[in-house]
Amino acid sequence: MIEPADAATVRGVVRAVVTERASHELPLLEALWPLDDERAVRILAGQGARREPLGFGLAEVTALVTAVVWLVLDQAARRAIDTAADSAIERSRSGLRRLLRRAPAEPPRLLPEWDRAELAALRVQIVDRAVERGIDGSEAQALADAVVAHLATADPEAHESADHAGGTTPTAGGDAP
Repeated sequence: MIEPADAATVRGVVRAVVTERASHELPLLEALWPLDDERAVRILAGQGARREPLGFGLAEVTALVTAVVWLVLDQAARRAIDTAADSAIERSRSGLRRLLRRAPAEPPRLLPEWDRAELAALRVQIVDRAVERGIDGSEAQALADAVVAHLATADPEAHESADHAGGTTPTAGGDAP
């Protein structure tokens, strides 16, 4: 089960979808969990250093559900952050400078709230990326449906609580990634 505070984060949705759709990938997710989002995305996108800290090469990562979901959601979160940053810059340049000086190293990457059209577009992106990475068409559609279901049913108040929550680590119990 996804924690309410995690429902609005890239990591939280990735954990929920991987647990539901590809539990055999939980060891990969556990290996990525301690890494910051930037490094995890670089590894999953194949842009990491030659020696990956995961114990296997990138060839094994290409068709993984974890990679597809994390990369697509990370890209969507980055777009939301860019849009919010542009808006903040327009409102107050000095306020933004103060925020940047006090910002923590890297807060959890929050996902935006989605309308139906955005969820439909995200679904298409996930299906396309999954098929590009060698996942069967019907499995790609089921994966996209799972991601959209998690996003559509996320508690809108989780966005506020995620702002104040720290990152959680996957555990071996029912709260596993």
